[in-house]
Amino acid sequence: MKEYKVIVGNSTVDLEQKINNHLKMNWQLQGGISITYNRGGGSAEVYYAQAIVK
Repeated sequence: MKEYKVIVGNSTVDLEQKINNHLKMNWQLQGGISITYNRGGGSAEVYYAQAIVK
C-alpha cells in the first residue's frame, strides 16, 4: 500500500530541509510545489507545500 504525505514549510529553506530528510527515507516527490498566502488579520504568511509518496 502506498503512503501519501504533504510536507509544509514556512520558507523554501524549511521545506527543502524537510523534503531532503524524507527523500533519505525513500519517499518520492509527487507533483510540484504549491504556495499559498495567509493574508488574514494583517499578516502575510507564506506556506510552501510538496506532496510525497512512498
